[in-house]
Amino acid sequence: MKKGEKGEQSKSKLIACAAQLFWKNGYNSTGINDILAEAHLPKGSFYFHFASKKDLAVAVTAYYEDKINQWLEQTALGKDWETFVSDFSETMLRGAEQEQHFGCPFAVIGLEIAFTEPEIAVHYAESMSRLKKIFQSVLLRSGLLEENASMLVDRLFATYEGHLLLYRISKDIAALQTMRTDLIGIFKDHLKANS
Repeated sequence: MKKGEKGEQSKSKLIACAAQLFWKNGYNSTGINDILAEAHLPKGSFYFHFASKKDLAVAVTAYYEDKINQWLEQTALGKDWETFVSDFSETMLRGAEQEQHFGCPFAVIGLEIAFTEPEIAVHYAESMSRLKKIFQSVLLRSGLLEENASMLVDRLFATYEGHLLLYRISKDIAALQTMRTDLIGIFKDHLKANS
């Protein structure tokens, strides 16, 4: 393995380990030494790739955006709203049952650092906006007009994030089941009201 490839592997490992620890334990509760221990890397490797924990947190945003957007875009392919919601909810429920789902990483980390690290939090807010665009594209494919989809997506996304936060706080899987029911119900109610 070439030196550059090994360095990129170390960097990727640091980002992936930090992403998991920030999501599960929180940004402030995760130290650089925790990340290095999880990644099985020496301290020098961290500072070779990142000037600070803040720089790593920005890289974690990109990591989650790639991972989550790719998953949701793949899940959304060719699907209407109800099928899309059922499919991603099922994946979340399976993760929760295996104690591998901790809510929305953008909201979890973003809420924690919103006031203490606003220059990092802005990246998390932007990532959430991109998730909303995926939701909106599915609404459009499901027959909503542009103005209706733009209006409804805010309500649906707030419902989605609200239930994910309730799940994170309570660790009650029922919050994810209710999320699915509410997201589908709000959409159906909107269709009835506008038909």
